[in-house]
Amino acid sequence: MSDQNRTKILASGLAAVILVFVLRTRVDNWLRGPIRTLQNEIAAAERSAETLQAEEIRLEVAKRNLEDWKDVSLPPDVDDAQRLYREWIQMLAEECGFSRIDVIPASKSTQKEFSTVAVEVRRAETDLQGLTKFLFLFDQADLMHRISAMTIDCDSPKGNPRLQISLTAEGMSVAGTEEHQELLARTSLTTAIKSSDIELVAAAGDFFPVPENPEEFESFLIRIDRELLKVTALTEAGWRVDRGVEGTTAADHDANSVIELFPVAWDRREKNLEQYAALVKASPFVIPAPPKKYTPRISGVSNKTIEPGEEVRFRVKAEGIDPELGDAAFALRNAAEGMTIDPSSGEFHWAPGADLATGEYTAVVSMTQEQAADAALESSLKITIARPNTEPRITLPESAIVVLGREFVTTAAASDDNPTDTLTFSLGSGSPEGLTVDSKTGEIKWTPPRTFTPGRYDVEIKVSDNGEEPKSASAKITLDVQDDFADLTLLSGIVGKDGVLHAWFRNKATNKVNPLKLGEMLVVSEISAEIVTVTDRYVTMKDAAGIWKLKLGDSVRQRQLIEPARQEAAEKTPGTEAPAVDTVPPTGS
Repeated sequence: MSDQNRTKILASGLAAVILVFVLRTRVDNWLRGPIRTLQNEIAAAERSAETLQAEEIRLEVAKRNLEDWKDVSLPPDVDDAQRLYREWIQMLAEECGFSRIDVIPASKSTQKEFSTVAVEVRRAETDLQGLTKFLFLFDQADLMHRISAMTIDCDSPKGNPRLQISLTAEGMSVAGTEEHQELLARTSLTTAIKSSDIELVAAAGDFFPVPENPEEFESFLIRIDRELLKVTALTEAGWRVDRGVEGTTAADHDANSVIELFPVAWDRREKNLEQYAALVKASPFVIPAPPKKYTPRISGVSNKTIEPGEEVRFRVKAEGIDPELGDAAFALRNAAEGMTIDPSSGEFHWAPGADLATGEYTAVVSMTQEQAADAALESSLKITIARPNTEPRITLPESAIVVLGREFVTTAAASDDNPTDTLTFSLGSGSPEGLTVDSKTGEIKWTPPRTFTPGRYDVEIKVSDNGEEPKSASAKITLDVQDDFADLTLLSGIVGKDGVLHAWFRNKATNKVNPLKLGEMLVVSEISAEIVTVTDRYVTMKDAAGIWKLKLGDSVRQRQLIEPARQEAAEKTPGTEAPAVDTVPPTGS
């Protein structure tokens, strides 16, 4: 067979195979096509049926939800709904210990499917426990309502502060709800009960969850006056109850007292008021106390100079110690002969003989605590025995006014009979923190922080000479620490009375007005000045520093020095130095 014939035979065979494949595909589509179409239609129909079934289930759920909502809905009439809801909020607030309660109607809205009503509680007073109880019971109640807005004001950051509560509560009524004259189901007591009784008899009432079959009974809450009771079982005579639940107090109730159902939402029946205890313990309205820091130190130990034979007594104190480590115990180390200290009281005593040589005698005072015996604190003591010497003399103002946040300066003057002695100034014990005295000039400075507690503080200033027999003298000045009333006192107005202009100075802190006329004295904070001019736009006043101008509306602290006093006339008195200010020229404004 030639190659040409073989090629023709192979080509004919391949063409036959292709023809069979094409014809088979067309026959398959012609025979199976309708079957596949039917199968796809059946699958689509099944999916559609499943969708319709899911929609039907959602519809049934929605219907059931709607019926459930109708059971807890407010009355359909918006006026009745708002009145009853307002009464219920008032009752709940009183039951939770609110005072100064002002509950007023707010907005109303009527839609096709529902209506809403709102009531406002304005600036009622309670504490954190009362607010917690109110929010708990409000959330427990099986009503269609919510708190849409609330503000809480607190005046104090300590302890259990009083809170001022303002809130808006909104309730909803579903269309189609049956009319009812009461917000919640009610009945009454048939007989009086005592606070200790655990059974009661109630008149027959509708809508209370009391099934005919006792086996289906579930406990529920009721309210009589301000007491909440939990009905735990049915008895032959009536109901068995737990008294004074949810933070209320059991009380006596008269016959015919109203029993009101307090329905609890099904998903909140396992909650109780104790679960809110963390909110009360960690109050967001109280600043927590910072951790206590202890800085132990020895006080009362100071170097002394005595005459021969003079007895020395003083008390050493332990300050800033941790009481958990035990009481402080005192001892002396490397002490001169005869020096003693009481281990418990810290009373130091030394009675040197009159014939003891002059010179320096030292000791080291140590302090330990029982639980920290290795952490001893020490303070060196030096007692100098010297021949008698006359004391220096010190002059200090008896009192002065100090303003919080502003520098106070005064000077202690001292003199000594021996003109060659150098005098050294120092502070006595117990001086306020930050107060200093210049050891050479006696200048006393202090800028108390604004957080410092106002009041009267006695400060002791000492002066010592450096003679062979050093002596000391001291004087006290009483510092009256005040708020900056000069910054709080405004020139609030100029008022004419009987032809005389009066400048009205109003203290913003006390809201008191002090009217002054020409020649009268303005005394505020450390400022004391005579009114020398009163115009309808400003006043001028005069003190040792010169003449000052104060514009209407400005505070006394904003006054401006327009005419400084002449140097020879501006004799400064200790404690009354004028503050440094910018001098401005007088203007007509």
